[in-house]
Amino acid sequence: MVTPSRASFALDDSRLFDTWDRAAALARPWRELSLLESASGIPLDELAHLTIGERDRLLLALRIGTFGNRLECETRCPSCDARLELAFDASSLMTPLQRVDEGDLEITVDDSVIRFRLPDSHDVAAALAGDDLATRVATMTPECSTSVVRTRIAERIAELDPQADVSLDLGCGACGHRWQSMFDPAAFLFREVAAYVARLTTEVHLLARAYAWSEASILAMGATRRRRYLDLVMQ
Repeated sequence: MVTPSRASFALDDSRLFDTWDRAAALARPWRELSLLESASGIPLDELAHLTIGERDRLLLALRIGTFGNRLECETRCPSCDARLELAFDASSLMTPLQRVDEGDLEITVDDSVIRFRLPDSHDVAAALAGDDLATRVATMTPECSTSVVRTRIAERIAELDPQADVSLDLGCGACGHRWQSMFDPAAFLFREVAAYVARLTTEVHLLARAYAWSEASILAMGATRRRRYLDLVMQ
């Protein structure tokens, strides 16, 4: 598969509007794959067979291309409940590409060799529907299906596909508590797109009502010029 270059891997306002109409009604993980398909031109079925780490790397590239490298979010300290505002570079969440050979996709437990594969979006969809992820990705007999084996498989998958298991190191300035928090690029990007489309819809509504312009012409003018007209409308 040819990965799109970061420079062109983005959704402009018009395509973002159209893509959102399709993606918003979908369940995970198909909604984030719909965004990727629209931005990259890669068929959804091909994207669905990528490992979760490969998919998330593309989602981060899409986020950077569409909204920029700076990520802003907020959370609360689990110790004192203080509100924390966070900002960091999306590119810092990119883990190095890692080659995985066939021999890497197995573990040995009590002289039993258990083979597995790295999960993809089909596996995520099945797990969200109630299927057992371990039995989908690993070949093992019922007697091997223990909590220890499952933990070993999960740990090995995290080692081989680290992009799928990104954590943020956080600290609270109020109480000094430090902890790690999982970062889900798919969920984060989808929330950003939802908020952006809602704001963009309001802008289109105001400008269309004030100037009788079409939706297509308003979306095509770009955010900077749109803001200048909005400032005039709001005076």
